[in-house]
Amino acid sequence: MDENEAIEKDPTKKQDNQEEKKTFFERRISWLLIGVIFFILILFIGALLGVPKGINDRVRLAETQTAPKIQLQLDSAKLDLEEGRYQVALARLDWILEEMSAYLDDQQSNEVGELYSQTLLQISTSGSPTPLPSPTATVQVNTPTPDFRDENELFELAQEFIKNESWDEVIQTLEALREKSVNYKAVEVDGMLYIALRNRGMDKIIIEGSLEPGLYDLALAERFAPLDSSAEGVRTWTRYYLTGASYWGVDWVQVIFYFEQVYPQFPNLRDGTNMTAKERYRIALNQYGLQLAAAEEYCEAQEYFDLAKSIGPDPEIQPTAQWVGEECWAQENATPTPSPVESESTPSVEPTEEGTLEATPVPTESTPEG
Repeated sequence: MDENEAIEKDPTKKQDNQEEKKTFFERRISWLLIGVIFFILILFIGALLGVPKGINDRVRLAETQTAPKIQLQLDSAKLDLEEGRYQVALARLDWILEEMSAYLDDQQSNEVGELYSQTLLQISTSGSPTPLPSPTATVQVNTPTPDFRDENELFELAQEFIKNESWDEVIQTLEALREKSVNYKAVEVDGMLYIALRNRGMDKIIIEGSLEPGLYDLALAERFAPLDSSAEGVRTWTRYYLTGASYWGVDWVQVIFYFEQVYPQFPNLRDGTNMTAKERYRIALNQYGLQLAAAEEYCEAQEYFDLAKSIGPDPEIQPTAQWVGEECWAQENATPTPSPVESESTPSVEPTEEGTLEATPVPTESTPEG
């Protein structure tokens, strides 16, 4: 009797055998499932590690390929700007901002922004001057109406205002654009704001004589890009003007110090009083001359009167200046009176019998000996 027949005759052994087979298959399936899960887990981890690496590799490859293109366009834009091809330079910068903005680092972004502002400035100042509109009364609106224009429409409108040199409208339009979308063409908007604020500040100082508001606009413009040499010079002379005017009637020496620097560079600079730097300098010279004359320092006072006269005559000061000149001449040409000096060898001159003059010693007291 073999083993199989024994199992068939014994039901207990048959049941145990079936249970062993069942347990074996269950264990085998369990290990198979564990292997499948483990394999899937390995694939998932590999994907997590590999996808970012692949993305980073592609980004680095793109940056490597685009960096020379960006630098080439930047260098070309600088050359175009130096040689006066402002529209070509602007087109290059627009291409960088539109096509390569994602690959710009912070340094390149700042460089593009400054070049963009400088290019817009050159375009706005190199065109033919437009006549200034006569001031008209404006109605103050207390409740602003909502602006339903989209970003692109506002941007194009601001460009038109720049062409017309309507700086207030440029700033208002760009502010409305920024309220809708802060990031819409950020570099271009910054450049346009720089141009509008810089030029409005210059107009306030040079044309309107509103010195403090003009300086404020230039300070706002400087947040977007460094001021050019012309604007920086105007700002310097304006600050000197305001400082000199602050000493007016208090310290004429300080007034002269500041306005003698402003006058040669910016003689027609004026403030709300409509007094130009030239006029303030002339008046300060005369006033300090009067101050010196009162202290009887006539020759020094005459120097200040003469310098003031070279700038412009003053009929009211002329008589005083003439009198000071006479007093200075008298001081310089006065004959000093010699004081008598006693000396042991001082001779006295006496006539002799022959009619000639003979010097005889004058007796002096001598100290007795002993």
